[in-house]
Amino acid sequence: MKRIRVGLVGAGAVASSVHLPILTRRSDLYEVVAIADLNLAATHVLADRFGISREHCFDSPQKMISSGSIDAIMVLNSGSHSEVVVSALGAGLNVFCEKPLAYTKREMTEIEKALKSSGKNLMIGYMKTFDNAVIAARNAIKSRPRTVDVLVLHPSGDSQLVTSELSVDLPSSPAGLSEVFTKLKLDTQVEALGQAAAKSFGDLYTDMVLGSVVHEFSVLRALNVHITEVDFVDRWPSPGQSEAIIIHARTADGVRVTIRWFYLDQYPAYQEEIRWVNEEEGHHIIFPSPYILRIPTQLISTRRRGIDHEVTRTNSYTASFENELVAFHNLVLTGKQEYDPIADGYEDLAIAQMIAKKIAEREGTERGGDIA
Repeated sequence: MKRIRVGLVGAGAVASSVHLPILTRRSDLYEVVAIADLNLAATHVLADRFGISREHCFDSPQKMISSGSIDAIMVLNSGSHSEVVVSALGAGLNVFCEKPLAYTKREMTEIEKALKSSGKNLMIGYMKTFDNAVIAARNAIKSRPRTVDVLVLHPSGDSQLVTSELSVDLPSSPAGLSEVFTKLKLDTQVEALGQAAAKSFGDLYTDMVLGSVVHEFSVLRALNVHITEVDFVDRWPSPGQSEAIIIHARTADGVRVTIRWFYLDQYPAYQEEIRWVNEEEGHHIIFPSPYILRIPTQLISTRRRGIDHEVTRTNSYTASFENELVAFHNLVLTGKQEYDPIADGYEDLAIAQMIAKKIAEREGTERGGDIA
C-alpha cells in the first residue's frame, strides 16, 4: 500500500503520547516527515524521539505547508484549527483535523468553501466513532431508542496521559506565547458568543462543549441519534471546584437525550458510558480513557426472547485512534469515507450554540456574536 508522507501541526502531549506512536508503528501506511509548532524546541524533542529530521521541524504551520515535503497534514494543535485547515486545503493537501473543526459559523463557512474548491479530502478526528464497540452497537441496533443517556467522569488530562503508551517531557512554550494564545481564544469566544457570554462561560463553550462533550455528539451521531433541540442546560461552576454540565435534548423524532459531564480533577479513572434503551432492546457502551491504548471498550446488548432475555458482550481492544488513522489513509487513497465532515461540523456547532443559548437564557447573560 502507498505510504503517505504526513506532517503534524502541534507538538503537544496528545501528539507525543498517541498520534506519533501509532503513526510510526504503522509505517506501512505513513511516513512522518515533518512537524510544526510555535514552540520549536518541542518539535525538536519529538523529532529526535520519533526519527524526524530537524530540517523538517518548523515554527509555523504555513512554513511546513509550503515546504512541499508532505502529502497530508494532521492538525493536532489546541485552539482554533480553521486557518490551518483552509491554508492546507488551498495548498492541495489532504487534511486530518482533530476536533473541533470550528468554533464559529464564519470558520465553518470558510472551511466548507476551501474543501469544495480544493478537490482534496478532509476528516475530523472523532476517534470514538471508529471504535469497534461503537460499530458493533450500530450494527446490533434494530429500532429507534426511546432514550439515550450519556455519563462522563473526566479527570485531568495529565492524569490520563501519565498512563498512556508513551510520555515525553516537552519544553515550556517561549515567553509571550501564552498571552498570544489567550487573546486568540478570547477573540474566538467573543465571535461565537458576544462579550458578556464569552466572559461568563467562554471556556465552557470552547474547552468543555466543543473540546470534549463534542465526542459524545459524534458517537450519538454514529448511532443515528442527531440532536435537533436542546431543552435544558444546567452548570454549576464554583471557585476552586470542578465544572459540571447537564444537558437535556431531543431528536427530530422525539428521542430524549441526556448528557451528564463532570470534570473531576483527581477522580481515579476516566469513565464514559452511553446507554441506548427502548422497550425491546438496550445497548450499553463503556469507554476507558482514550489515551490508554490497550484497555477494551465494552458493549453490552440486551434483548427480550419471549419471557427470557439474551445478553451479549463485546470487548474491543483495537485502539480507536489506530482505526481512525487507517480510515484516513484509506480516504486519501480512495476518496471514500463514511462521514461527511462539513455536515458533522455544522451539526456539532449548532448543538454547541444551542447549549450556549440555553446557558445564557438560564443565567440572564446577554448574547452576542453567532448566538445573538
